[in-house]
Amino acid sequence: MNDFMNGRRGVDELTTTLGGASMILALIGSIFSISWLGWIALILVVIALLRAFSSNIEARERENEMFRDLFAKTPFGNGMPGTSHAQGPAGNPGASDFDRKKRTAQTMWENRKTTMYFKCKNCGQLLSVPRGKGRIRVTCPKCGTKVEKRS
Repeated sequence: MNDFMNGRRGVDELTTTLGGASMILALIGSIFSISWLGWIALILVVIALLRAFSSNIEARERENEMFRDLFAKTPFGNGMPGTSHAQGPAGNPGASDFDRKKRTAQTMWENRKTTMYFKCKNCGQLLSVPRGKGRIRVTCPKCGTKVEKRS
């Protein structure tokens, strides 16, 4: 399969959205017995598959960029991973706030037995302290608020 997909576009945000929209349309069409929604869903699936298997990567990238720009103008446009065009913390373009939160949550899960996490009551900064040290005084590095916590 890797050899087959070599030189092809693969799945991007537009392809995923087309697939999701087709599933929703198919579900609504089957629940309410609207056959033409099923046909529209089938057409969307075919378009999504053609995009994913396309070897014209430049054209698919332009289409995806237009979709991302259009989606970013909607009220919920910041919810899609990768819609931010700003430089991320690692310097890679497109790294979004969602990616950063995902990494933070993963780190918190991995260190859950040795580290306790809480938010500063003043500024909301995420603070971490070692577990099992008793009552300790924690100073927020962002705003300087001092809090006494039991770890």
